[in-house]
Amino acid sequence: MEKKYLVASHGELAKGIQSSLNILAEKGDSITAINAYMTEEDYTPIITEFVASIKDDEQAIIFTDLFGGSVNQKVVTEVLTAGKENIFVVSNANLAVVLSTMFLPEDQPITKEQLENTINESQVCLVPTTIEEDEEDIF
Repeated sequence: MEKKYLVASHGELAKGIQSSLNILAEKGDSITAINAYMTEEDYTPIITEFVASIKDDEQAIIFTDLFGGSVNQKVVTEVLTAGKENIFVVSNANLAVVLSTMFLPEDQPITKEQLENTINESQVCLVPTTIEEDEEDIF
């Protein structure tokens, strides 16, 4: 099943994720990136066109930077308006969740459960920077 990806953010976060995907996995060109509010141009038509382009036998995953933010609101509105159930929206996205999602099996549909697991495994974590006396190796 073909999958399409969109990353939409305030500022250049989407472009940064796209760049990192190219460096780490040569997959940056596989996503559409929207860097909202960098110009006066309305980015909503890009979202609308992306959503409209998703065929019934395809899936799309749209990543946004901030749950409830203006970019996320526009994405959710467009997806709901289109009434397509084959489009997932993942908010508070980071590079780890985008990269992990792109490496899910390509020949199978992505399930809600797979996405939830990927999200849980890609959470932000606090890295210990001190060594306890009884610890030799933190990794």
